[in-house]
Amino acid sequence: MNHTTAPPSLRHNPAEPSWMLAWRGTRLDIHLRDGALLVDHFGPDRAEPPPPLWPGWRDSGMRLSARVPAMVQIGHRAARVAWQLHRWHVQDPWTLAIELRSADFSLACEVRFTVDAATGLLLRATTLRHCGETGDIPITGALSVWQTLRGPMHAAHTLTGAWGAEAQAMVHPCGPAVLELDSRAGKTGFEFQPWLALEGEDGTHVFELLWSGNWALEVRQRPGATVISGGLNDWGFAHTLPPGGALDLPEVLLGFDPGDLDGVTRRMHDWRRARRPDRDRPVPVQFNTWYACDEDVDEARLLALIPPAALLGCEVFVLDAGWYTTRDWNPLSNWHSRAGDWLTDTTRFPRGLAFVADACRAAGMAFGIWCEPEAVGACARLHREHPEWLHHIDGRAPGGDERGILHLGVPAAWVHAHTVLIDLVRATGARWLKWDFNTDLAAGGWAPELPARLTAQDPLVAHYRGLYRLQDALRDAFPELVLEMCASGGGRMDGAILAHAHVNWISDQPQALAKLAIHFGIQRAHPAVVCNDWLVDWPARAHSGVAGIDRRGDLAFRLRVAMLGSFGISAPIGRWSEADRATAQAHVALYRSRIRPLIQHGDQHLLTPPPPLDGQGDWAAVWYVAKDGSHGALFAFRLQGTASRAFALPGLAGPARHLLGENASLTGTGVGIVLDAPYSSALVLVSAQGVSESSFSDDLGNPDSAIAGLPA
Repeated sequence: MNHTTAPPSLRHNPAEPSWMLAWRGTRLDIHLRDGALLVDHFGPDRAEPPPPLWPGWRDSGMRLSARVPAMVQIGHRAARVAWQLHRWHVQDPWTLAIELRSADFSLACEVRFTVDAATGLLLRATTLRHCGETGDIPITGALSVWQTLRGPMHAAHTLTGAWGAEAQAMVHPCGPAVLELDSRAGKTGFEFQPWLALEGEDGTHVFELLWSGNWALEVRQRPGATVISGGLNDWGFAHTLPPGGALDLPEVLLGFDPGDLDGVTRRMHDWRRARRPDRDRPVPVQFNTWYACDEDVDEARLLALIPPAALLGCEVFVLDAGWYTTRDWNPLSNWHSRAGDWLTDTTRFPRGLAFVADACRAAGMAFGIWCEPEAVGACARLHREHPEWLHHIDGRAPGGDERGILHLGVPAAWVHAHTVLIDLVRATGARWLKWDFNTDLAAGGWAPELPARLTAQDPLVAHYRGLYRLQDALRDAFPELVLEMCASGGGRMDGAILAHAHVNWISDQPQALAKLAIHFGIQRAHPAVVCNDWLVDWPARAHSGVAGIDRRGDLAFRLRVAMLGSFGISAPIGRWSEADRATAQAHVALYRSRIRPLIQHGDQHLLTPPPPLDGQGDWAAVWYVAKDGSHGALFAFRLQGTASRAFALPGLAGPARHLLGENASLTGTGVGIVLDAPYSSALVLVSAQGVSESSFSDDLGNPDSAIAGLPA
């Protein structure tokens, strides 16, 4: 990986005013013109400024056609904010800060452009501040980014999907058109990831919004120019700034690479991994109880699952939903409606959860537990006693039979959630917390009896400020805790929430072939280490919400799909054969010793196009290689393709020399794989020429038995 060797150079023209940042072959041109701060070039550092886009070009036409032409709108009539330069300064060698003031309102705006020294990526951060002494300023719309890309774009890449089909890679041909991506679910959403890539003649651009609430991205394509704008979704948005008040807008991560999408994706992954909590600590292999038991958990069932999970090599045993009850017992309640009071169900666990946790530790595993801190089920006493702590969506309190959402922007509600989580982790000694969110927030809302100064904030801004603060407080209280986020799968998975957590459960989809397609998509937006997956569907069976039973692919195939990110198992392992246990045990051992370090720290290369959700594809292959190029791991999945396939191995420091794995052979440029049957797989460890065979296999223990135990 290349590294920036010097801070960006800066040129300033006070007459316009304008600024030009240049670094590692990339340039950013910023202008303050007609009351708006514009970026009219982000891309290759040419010797001369970009020429006019076409004869008679006027960028004001593009600017006025944007959703929020001046970046910020005031009041419900969307009054235009015209900006004037107040001051600018170099905050540090890598950051340019420009402070603007409104000509008509007591409003300041600071925009910070920070180049990352290690990756060359650009982070754009914006803070709005009331700089007056009287009066409130009602913000009803605010963009985090508005910028022009020069030159024709060939393709726009998005990630779109649904529950159980998250983040499917889509390619849109470019031409005069408007492409709109957004979420109004009160969370990141299933429909789109807040991520966008554009391929043009000069290279590839990637934009990623770092925000967990409602968001919007818009692409306006015209001959010779493309305008990207986005940030907070103005649908239902209202945030009042009091004197001295400030609003941090969602940050935007921007990348440009003269090469292809894979190259800039690896740099985005590096930037994100460097900012993960506990980035050097391995993510444990988990056993999770959900697909083994659903909500039907009790002490006896868990005690029966602990020994086989430990024998498989799992490092943490996570008790999923179903362990709790409400203060007022209701025989008709289920896991969904019982949420909120978070009391251990002593009919299921007569000796308490600590007894189960102790059994896990005695077996050599840590204990983990599931919770949905924001959920308040209809049967919970909290639902009735503190309606003012709940979101009043569309101004309406949740009905008596409806699930409520604890408003983490309400101070008393935040303290309650903090107490629940701290007490739960402390009482059980948990080293893993799975934090779920099985609902939508829409635009959120406030209870009418709350103080006006509190409810002047946008409810989603307040909620997510509280959420991030609660994540940090929990990790600070328990430094060894692993925090996993979930929202019915990948419904709230974004770069902001993952700056405060270790991993995210990528999908409730249990079937491996569909999950393979999800991995290819979600790992465009997120590094593999944060993408948590489990071996679920073994033996193949029917699952709630998923049509049919998919019998394609053996156990090894399904394990290898789950091993493409952080890894666990959630299946009825007590019913497995000895052969199945041996296969899984060998995979877990190999993952822990050789695969996990590559996923956590190495480079990823997608060697094939993303496979389709239905599995009716050709081949799918992913290659993880160490940063120094000394070795890597190739995952190859034959779907309906021909029996043989050869793969080049980019990033390997020299020709491949040693292979560990079946059905693989060295070729002139990489590795050849032969798989006789459709829906079979190969997992191959590769070292470069110059790496000794003994050092390549030392940490495998017995490499022959480990690899031979992985049927191809």
